[in-house]
Amino acid sequence: MSFHYQYFFNPRLSALNLLFDQPRRIIFGPDSSKQCGFEAKRLGGKRSLLVTDINVEKSGLLNPIIESVERQEIKLEVYNKVAFEPTIESIRNAVEWARNTAPYDVIIGVGGGSVLDTAKMISNMLTNQGDPLEYLNPLEDKFKNPSLPKILIPTTAGTGSEVSNYAVVIEKESMFKTFAASSNLFAEVALVDPKLTLTCPPRVTASSLLDALGHNLEGLISKQSTPISDGLAIEATKLLLNFGLKAYNSPDDIEARSGTSMGALLGGMVIAYPWVGGPAILGHCLAEAFGPKFNIPHGMAVGISLPYILNFNLPACIEKMYFISQSIGLKEDGSSLKSLAKKLPYFILQLLSELEMPTRLKDINFPKSYLEPFAQYIVRERQHLYNLSKYNPRKLNEENVINLLNDMYEGVLE
Repeated sequence: MSFHYQYFFNPRLSALNLLFDQPRRIIFGPDSSKQCGFEAKRLGGKRSLLVTDINVEKSGLLNPIIESVERQEIKLEVYNKVAFEPTIESIRNAVEWARNTAPYDVIIGVGGGSVLDTAKMISNMLTNQGDPLEYLNPLEDKFKNPSLPKILIPTTAGTGSEVSNYAVVIEKESMFKTFAASSNLFAEVALVDPKLTLTCPPRVTASSLLDALGHNLEGLISKQSTPISDGLAIEATKLLLNFGLKAYNSPDDIEARSGTSMGALLGGMVIAYPWVGGPAILGHCLAEAFGPKFNIPHGMAVGISLPYILNFNLPACIEKMYFISQSIGLKEDGSSLKSLAKKLPYFILQLLSELEMPTRLKDINFPKSYLEPFAQYIVRERQHLYNLSKYNPRKLNEENVINLLNDMYEGVLE
């Protein structure tokens, strides 16, 4: 019996030398959030801080979580002033408030990515001195002391922040996103309860889905990806594509919500692997720059970028994109690998339309006059923050990035 397996595009397996950390405990399933109190007690909790935002608090999602904590006779305080996007001002305010009301022994984050990232920063800034801004370096772990134990509970299926080692922050001056990176940012416990996503509005559901898809598809074509990340990312992509539209069109479908929650969870694990390149590659590099600058939700910005960066990178990873297209069931209608690989960007573009999301930069009032300066910023500065020369399949230069942005502006897949 013979079996031939070709592993596309990655470093040779015999050349791999991997080192990575992960969250200590992950609990997945409907109603798993009700285990929060038990987990807080297990972590030594006596006085806990629950970090959230006003919308999550008003929704009633916190009630069973708070009850579970109080049932364990743990004192609990709630901080609900987290901003919709994680600005440096919002995080500074949260850290200052927590320092003034400390001590705490367990931090609990309940919400979307902004809330979870804020909870991560609080748990570290209570054990490390200084300004949160001093710790924002994606290429270096700036935290010297271990964080307080933290329990992270997502209410959206997108960021995967509950299982990642990153905390995203928007800089005040540029309005671009940067982030802290550290194994100290991993949760001691991630509680992923799909029921908490049932109240997500359709637009949030769509935006979250696109963020998770970006993590997984960008992780798959990362120049340094390995069988570990690919195994998770390809299954996550299948889950997200199978259940994403169902969750969008039938928001009460708990099976669909569970599928997207699992896909987002796996995506968060994928981007935490050091060889994927952080939050991902070119798509997130672009989205985390123009999204906050033009007040575009993160997932929507990732979604706008995704089909175009897949198309841009295709010449450098035809085999990998062929494998992805084949894995998600796209049908071959030509004899070349490229003919099927090329279908993937068009498929994602069609998904954007079905989710009623913008498909072009001009749809979000991105000024055409800003295309060239933005391309220069990406090539001269921002790509180095993401170390794209190491992770992105295709090398960037000002000419090809300007062409890419023009395609994104007009909605063209050349």
